Amino acid sequence: MHVTPYNAILITPHAALAVDFFFGLSGFVIAAVYEERIKAGMSLKAFMWVRVVRLYPLIVLGAVIGAAGFVRLYDGGMLALLFVTGVLMIPTPYGALSEDQCMYALNAPSWSLLWELLVNLLYGAIAPLLHNRMLAVIVGVSAIALAATGLHFETLAVGPYWPEGWAGLPRVMFSFFAGVGVYRLRRAGLLDRLHAPVWAVIATLCGIMAMPRLGAWNGVYEVAAAILLFPLLVAAGANATVTRTVPLCRTLGASASTRPAIATSRPVTSDARGLNRQNAMTKARASCQFTRSCPYRRDAQRDPRSGVTGRRIDPGDVMPMRVDRGAWGICHRHTI
Repeated sequence: MHVTPYNAILITPHAALAVDFFFGLSGFVIAAVYEERIKAGMSLKAFMWVRVVRLYPLIVLGAVIGAAGFVRLYDGGMLALLFVTGVLMIPTPYGALSEDQCMYALNAPSWSLLWELLVNLLYGAIAPLLHNRMLAVIVGVSAIALAATGLHFETLAVGPYWPEGWAGLPRVMFSFFAGVGVYRLRRAGLLDRLHAPVWAVIATLCGIMAMPRLGAWNGVYEVAAAILLFPLLVAAGANATVTRTVPLCRTLGASASTRPAIATSRPVTSDARGLNRQNAMTKARASCQFTRSCPYRRDAQRDPRSGVTGRRIDPGDVMPMRVDRGAWGICHRHTI
């Protein structure tokens, strides 16, 4: 699902929507696991400590792999700065070749982890007071903001880059709290009739992301998928039963934590090529001398040693599945 300037085969044009889906799945799982604990007296500090302990080892691993991939592009001082800010989850404009630079030059998917940590902090703080009416207001207002964002950009594939970094807020606010809402509706027994086979849930999700781009209607399609379809898929997955696939799900849950995939997917798949990216930028510079429309023209006019993470081709930075033991039917293992 990752599409870059170096392997630009557009298999899933709407792959960025996976971020919204997994924000929603995260909200469902975290509410299922922690909501009653928080209401019973679990402190915000204890809740966030659990979240940080789960996330940070892999954030560090992603930064290490990213630094190794870009070691030939940045000088020592810049590489150290980008590594430290990446580990501390501090967005930085340094290392940019253009205004399209990722907020995290060494590991682009960190933008979604930042928003997840922030929404976790918000949820942990307000969960004891988060009655259903307040939750409905949050979901409704954030749905309007998400729709406005999608229609403005004509896509929801926004958030990793500086000019559009604010777009991560409506994406995470709606999807996460919609997931919390799905959990509460299911707990109240209002979603008991919403059933679907596991294969149908997975196939539907893949089909949504594989749909061709729809031109002027692209933003409408992606907004509708995020607001209407994904909460239904989360609910259907929660009610799905696992029979023959239990061994597979247990194996996937035990051997492949989702966080290594998300925290290291970009460094491994993209930054491994970064070892030779200086050569790629040299070729781009040469080609841009002949083509004004070349997407690398502006980037290639600068010294590649100042760093590059690529143009905005794969802003989705697809997030892999996060599930809880028994809370979501595909895999019965809590891997957040």
